[in-house]
Amino acid sequence: MQTKTLLFTAVAIVLLAGCSNRSPQLSEGNFASAEVPEESPDTVRGDAWITFNGITRQKTELSDDTLQWLEWYQTLPEKERNALSFIPNEFVGSGIVHTAETSTAASPSYIDALTEKELMETEELARYYFTEGSPGFDGVEEIQLADDGYSLYQNTGIEAEYDPGNIIIYMVLTGKDKAAGNPMRSISIARRSKSDNWKIINSGF
Repeated sequence: MQTKTLLFTAVAIVLLAGCSNRSPQLSEGNFASAEVPEESPDTVRGDAWITFNGITRQKTELSDDTLQWLEWYQTLPEKERNALSFIPNEFVGSGIVHTAETSTAASPSYIDALTEKELMETEELARYYFTEGSPGFDGVEEIQLADDGYSLYQNTGIEAEYDPGNIIIYMVLTGKDKAAGNPMRSISIARRSKSDNWKIINSGF
């Protein structure tokens, strides 16, 4: 009887030792936490998820233009990244476009608030973005100023944060969009004050 007890104990020890050497398996809870990455600024996580501006999205949710822009953004030196204010629409947290209820005549005159020199500077920046800045757009076919009553000027959290004289929006038809039959896309250029440099803060359809 004593021999059988000793034999049983030895077998139990061997089985326990074998279990302790196995790799841990992900439970349903662990799998969920491993599948969705933690948010961190301006990073790309894995093959399925991308985190930018503190927001995490699946790659399948993003447009081809946004994916190309993010790939270009990752190649920039840190200094150039910090100088760029543009955020793809998919990664804008609270930006909501409100339709302007007032007439165009009652809207602020964003165009008249800028000098001819300032308009030339901002148009040049818009053209640069769709040519050398983002070669995938195949250049600019047509560019024009958005109307003063354009609803994007009331875009909460982005364009609406800037007063006339410090923001302008262009409508641009790129070579890529013309070939694909797409409409003109907008590009918003702004600055915090007259002493600051112009920056691209938004772009999209």
